[in-house]
Amino acid sequence: MSGNRRSLYFFYVAAFFIFLNFNLAQSITPLYILDVGGTEFFSGLQNTLFFLTAVILRFYFGPLADRKGNKITIIIGGVAFMTAPLLFLLNQSVVYILLVRMYQAIGLAAFFSSASASDLAPREKLGAYIGFYRLVTMSTLLMGPSLAFKVIEGYSYSRYHALGIVVGIIAMVILYFVQEPQGVRNLDAGRKALPSNNMLRLFKDRNLLPIYQSIFFISLFFGLIMTFTAIFIEQFVPDTNPGIFFTLFGVGCLVSNLIVGPISDHRGRAVVAFPCMLITGAGLATFYFLPVNHWIMYIGSIIIGFGHAGCMTVLITWIIDRAPLERRTTALALQDSTEDIGIALGALLSGIIIPIIGMPWLYGISGGLLILFAIWKVIVSLRKKT
Repeated sequence: MSGNRRSLYFFYVAAFFIFLNFNLAQSITPLYILDVGGTEFFSGLQNTLFFLTAVILRFYFGPLADRKGNKITIIIGGVAFMTAPLLFLLNQSVVYILLVRMYQAIGLAAFFSSASASDLAPREKLGAYIGFYRLVTMSTLLMGPSLAFKVIEGYSYSRYHALGIVVGIIAMVILYFVQEPQGVRNLDAGRKALPSNNMLRLFKDRNLLPIYQSIFFISLFFGLIMTFTAIFIEQFVPDTNPGIFFTLFGVGCLVSNLIVGPISDHRGRAVVAFPCMLITGAGLATFYFLPVNHWIMYIGSIIIGFGHAGCMTVLITWIIDRAPLERRTTALALQDSTEDIGIALGALLSGIIIPIIGMPWLYGISGGLLILFAIWKVIVSLRKKT
């Protein structure tokens, strides 16, 4: 086995534990905020601060990875995810938790973009790498949140935070064995020396702008899904482990990632991306009926996971299709920032709106808006063909 391939396998395993910590924080922290005396507004605000901080920090960690290589930023991100659970143990005030979430954003900014642009993957198999990488990351939803909720229910939040520390340590030990290929920075020097305003140029690119708009719009509602669904289930289905949503969501994601890529390769990106967006909206809208029919949780969770994963996988692949080769990494970094801003804004707006209209109405209206947007994009794409 070659050194690069061995490092790639180690990296996949390390990414699994990094994303396990990330998804645990995403699913548990909103409820943790409520448990220590916060409100739905602060549950949304912590996610908003987390993602917006990552967007800002990415302007530093992106160039750092270009100068020093991806390994250093991957390590920095891993350390942030490992130490954040330790910091959560030191204080339980709402303001302190918000500050720790901003610190944890170092992991999102440093690790995620560098991992997506990893030089360990063979250039000719970049698409396969992205597909399998997303498969690994989504698989953490299958058992992670459910296990975390059981730990909290059976023991305490302190044990949950200790679990996060252990997961982080395992990730860092495995990352030690990941070796970045020699000479990567020299081979990519031309690409990485491009002007810093490339991100703005890409955002103005007529071939890419509609894709970024779609990513931003679906991310708005993903902010609602990841921040408030566990709270929604706990309030209206109190006898059910809220982690089941994330498990079923992960199942939908895994199935989607296995089939949507090949279909989009043969039938076209738009043919898959926008119907998947419509499916996401339909799953989201079904949660309006959760208070009167608890089975909605099981059906809607899988539908949302399938639609969201399919939509995002195809949209990211679409960016790779259209972006100039020498600016592909920058295009993907812009995709990360667009997604993060959408999630942050969606979480904040949801936290403001929920006290006004309630969760069932917010989920129903959000699903309807996403369906209308998807139908509009399908109509636009059909007009372009004619």
